[in-house]
Amino acid sequence: MAHPIDPSVTQQSDASPPHSAGDVAWQHPATRRAWTVDLAQHLLGVPLGIGAAGTVIVNLPTPTWVSVILIVLLVIAGIIGICRQAPLVRRAFRLRRILRTYPWEVHERGLPHAYSQRHSAHRGRPWFQFPDPDAPESWVMVYLDQDRHTRWWVERMSPQAGPEAKADIRTLWFVGDPRFCAILAVPGKRGPHRMLEIPRQGTLHVGAEIYDNSSPEALIRATKAGARLPELALPAMASDSTPAVPAPAPPPGPAMSFPATRRSMWLLLLRGTAVLAVTPIPFLWLLSLGPYSFAGAKGLGMLLLATVVPAFQSVRTRFKLRRNIRGDGQSWRMLDVEIRHRGRALVLVTGSEALRTQLVLRRPPAGRAQVWFAGHIHGDGVVSLRADGAVVPVRCVEKRHAAAKPKAAASGERRRTRRWGRVG
Repeated sequence: MAHPIDPSVTQQSDASPPHSAGDVAWQHPATRRAWTVDLAQHLLGVPLGIGAAGTVIVNLPTPTWVSVILIVLLVIAGIIGICRQAPLVRRAFRLRRILRTYPWEVHERGLPHAYSQRHSAHRGRPWFQFPDPDAPESWVMVYLDQDRHTRWWVERMSPQAGPEAKADIRTLWFVGDPRFCAILAVPGKRGPHRMLEIPRQGTLHVGAEIYDNSSPEALIRATKAGARLPELALPAMASDSTPAVPAPAPPPGPAMSFPATRRSMWLLLLRGTAVLAVTPIPFLWLLSLGPYSFAGAKGLGMLLLATVVPAFQSVRTRFKLRRNIRGDGQSWRMLDVEIRHRGRALVLVTGSEALRTQLVLRRPPAGRAQVWFAGHIHGDGVVSLRADGAVVPVRCVEKRHAAAKPKAAASGERRRTRRWGRVG
């Protein structure tokens, strides 16, 4: 059971979690110190090890060819070490987002856990059970991946573990939401120890019922903590149900007959064509500097293709979009959307679809709004964010499927129907 935090306690040990239930875990000095030490180990471990080994190799009285071989092996080891440490550095910053969002919970009697047999229903995977934040009487089961990051935990969850090993996980610190992202740790002398990132169920198999059964506050908090949730699963932002300034009605007739739309579409095509024309100039200039070996010319050619192909695809998509809107006679129509910022792009949520724009330099404020839309709602289209005919390409990235219809009854009980109505 979670330990109830007493706000009346004024004196606080540096190794114990914050006593105020409203404090997030990052406000705990020992938590910040433990995270900083963990990040420093990942950032400085490989450079210091490579530097120490390189110093020893240089000072060894060995032949030159032996030193060259050792240096090559050292460089290879450094590359492998960097590749192994890079995910750990990213993991450290993911943990920091969780620590800055949720408070610590202390479970003095531990949490239900087991390391089941391979032939059981859990297929030999270790698991923990956590209280559901929205329904404390129910539990959420989270499986642990068996790798080098969870070896310490799995050894103490095993049935073969001794009493001393099991005592290490008798008292647990927990922060986060087990349905999305969380951290599990054990108390140490100077703060949390062995911080373990709970695998997010979103990376495995998450049904729509998890999002439907989660409160809006839990979804918004999980998003702030770094959990990647579908746009349609997120609740509406805190704003009025209607736009502050309703957009003017779109003009009748085909969208391409509107002068502002026609001019904006041509400018969009000209910008894409200009980028495609300018992209190969630096590579052609490098090729003209002098003769290159086959490997050098091949490398420049690959870089040229890597930059020209995306620009060509962008121009091709814009021409195709213009042809579809013009050929089908698509007209502007009004859409009530919720604007959400995703980097320099925008996500327009209509309720059943999520439309993502390209990079937008002048972003409108987030919240409810009315925009003009032309195109196919489940494919490619354009929107006019300011309702003035200026086009911004959009693409449907998510759509909510209709609920599955119940299956028909067995053939013996199926009702017979005719074209003019039911007969039995």
